[in-house]
Amino acid sequence: MEYLRDRWPLGHSLPVPLRFLKETGSQCDSPPWHVEAVAHRTPRRHVCIPCGWIARYLPQDTPVFEPGCGSGANLLWLALKGFTRLSGSDIDPRVLHFSEHLQKYLGHSLETWQDNALSPTRLPENQGAILSVNWLYHLPGTSLDAFMETYRPCLKPGGVFVFDVISNRYNSVTNNQYHTEDWRKPESQRRPSEYTFRLSHEDVECLARKHGFRILRRTLIHSRPQRCAYMLGRAGL
Repeated sequence: MEYLRDRWPLGHSLPVPLRFLKETGSQCDSPPWHVEAVAHRTPRRHVCIPCGWIARYLPQDTPVFEPGCGSGANLLWLALKGFTRLSGSDIDPRVLHFSEHLQKYLGHSLETWQDNALSPTRLPENQGAILSVNWLYHLPGTSLDAFMETYRPCLKPGGVFVFDVISNRYNSVTNNQYHTEDWRKPESQRRPSEYTFRLSHEDVECLARKHGFRILRRTLIHSRPQRCAYMLGRAGL
């Protein structure tokens, strides 16, 4: 049953009409992909599986923080599942404004603030989970190592990291070094790949040990590109 839940996560949509999303996104000048991410959330297994783990394995009073939270869709889904101590940050004030409208529509309140999640000026304390999906590996110059170094102090002793990564299997795909939208263009016109780093399971295992964690759960997500989702807990606990 657990295997099937991870392969085909169900019940992850947000009950928000597409018309409301488009109108509100336009009013807030939010980048269009944030609207798409909410409207078509369920097929995004690399997002749904980590959120599902939090909902299944952590108590509903667990404090959850999501740096790079965007519209807050993941946190709002957890709110619909009964979680009450939810917070997040994002660098884009337009998306945070969009999030405020979503929160009001769904009747749930999140604690969100504007911040650069790569070099944060405000870090929460005693969090039960740090959630990071679908953003870190899109930014040049980032790494899971630096992310864990930054956010490890936010976690209480029993806290967990929950995240997804691009599998290093993507390195064997033709044209993987280029942006997927540019594959049909002449090479001189192609941008670098939007997937700035890729990790093997051994890479993640090594980073977990380095920062005093161990792998509690993992699953390979057969998508394009292939991703892996992880939940890490403190070693020795």
